[in-house]
Amino acid sequence: MMPVITPLLNISINASLLDQTTYAKLQPKSGATISQLKAQWTSPTDILSLLMLLGPDVLQRALAQVVGRRVTPVAFSFGWASYAVNALLSAAGVVGAKSGHSRENKSWVIGRILRDYEQRAPPLTQDKKSSSWESLRVSIFRIKAKTMTGVPTCDWVWFSGLGVVLVQIVIALVPLLLHKEWIVLLLTCCGTLLAFSNGLLAQWCDEKWDCPKEGGGDVTITQGNGSRHSIVVLGGKNAPDLEILAHSDSGMTSSLSTRVVAGLQALLWVLVVITVAGLKQGGWYLLAIGTIGMLQNVFVAGSLRQPQAHGIHLEHLNTVSDDKVCKVLAQLERLYPLVGSSLLPVFYPAGFKAPSYQQEFWRNAELIRSATIANISERSGTRSYKP
Repeated sequence: MMPVITPLLNISINASLLDQTTYAKLQPKSGATISQLKAQWTSPTDILSLLMLLGPDVLQRALAQVVGRRVTPVAFSFGWASYAVNALLSAAGVVGAKSGHSRENKSWVIGRILRDYEQRAPPLTQDKKSSSWESLRVSIFRIKAKTMTGVPTCDWVWFSGLGVVLVQIVIALVPLLLHKEWIVLLLTCCGTLLAFSNGLLAQWCDEKWDCPKEGGGDVTITQGNGSRHSIVVLGGKNAPDLEILAHSDSGMTSSLSTRVVAGLQALLWVLVVITVAGLKQGGWYLLAIGTIGMLQNVFVAGSLRQPQAHGIHLEHLNTVSDDKVCKVLAQLERLYPLVGSSLLPVFYPAGFKAPSYQQEFWRNAELIRSATIANISERSGTRSYKP
C-alpha cells in the first residue's frame, strides 16, 4: 500500500504549497502601496504636470484686465502651458446718438466698464411703490482732457501681480536655502518671465483698443430694454470711437512676428511642463507657488476696476433718473440732443407711443433727428455711418 499512499501525500503537499503561493500572490502588497503613497504625498510632481494644463480661460481674462503697459503683472500659475498652445489657434450693446444704430458689444473694455459701473453704483430700490423708485438710471460721462485712450492707469489690481510674484520667489528660495534645491527657483523665475512675456505681445493692445482714438461721437452703453442702468459717453476731439470699438471682432490677422513669438512661447512652456514632470523633489513648493498664482489670476479676472484702469479715462458729469423710462429719455434729449431719441427703439422695441404731454416734444425731437441724418448723408463722403 505504501507505493500508493506516497504519491497521494506528495500530491497533497504540492497542492498545499501551490495554494499558499497563489494566496500570497493574490494578497495586496501593502508595503509597496504605502511607499508609493508616501512618495506621491512627499513630492506630488505627477499631478503638477497635469495642473500646468488647466485654466487657460482664466488666464486670458486676467491678461485682458491688466494688459496695456510695458509690464503685465500676471503671476506664474497653472494653465499657462495650455494657454500658450491655445494662443496659436486663434450682452451689452452700444447705441450711437447721431447714427441711432444699435450694435452688439464685442469689446472686453466696454463690457467691463458697464459691469463695474453697475456693481459700484448705489443700489436701486426693488419696491415700485417707493418714492425712490427708478425705472431707469443713466449716468453721463465725458473723456477727461489731456488723457490718452489705451494707456491704463496702475491700480491695486495691477500692483497685486507684482506682490504675488515676490511672494512666489520667496517661497522658491526656501528649498534652495534648506536643501540646496535650486530647480524650484529656476522654474519659478522661468515661468514668471514667460508669463510676463505673453502680456508684451503688441497684438494684445491692438485688439483691446481696436478703434480710432479721437473724434468719437456720443454713445450709450446699455443692456437694452429691461435693464435699469445705462452709461452715456459724450464724444469729443479726444474721445475714442466707441461704436467702432464695440463692433470690433478682432478680425485683424496676427503678424508673422506675433505668430513666431507665440510659437516660441508655446515651445518653452512645453519644456517647463516636461521639466516639472521629471522632478523628484520640491513638488509641494511648486504646488504652493502655482496655487498662489492661480488664485491671483482668478482675483484679477473678476476684480472691479475704474474705467481709467481699462484705458478709458472718464469724468462723471451728471446722472438722470426717474420713475418712468419715457421721462428719463425726454430729459436726456433736452440735456444732450439726439441721445434720448436714439434710445427710443432700444427701450420701446415694439414702438413708442408718447403720452399726451410729451407728444409735441418728441415730434420736434424727431424733426431734429431727421434733419441731422439728412445732413450726415450729404457729408457721407467725409464720414459714413453704417449699421
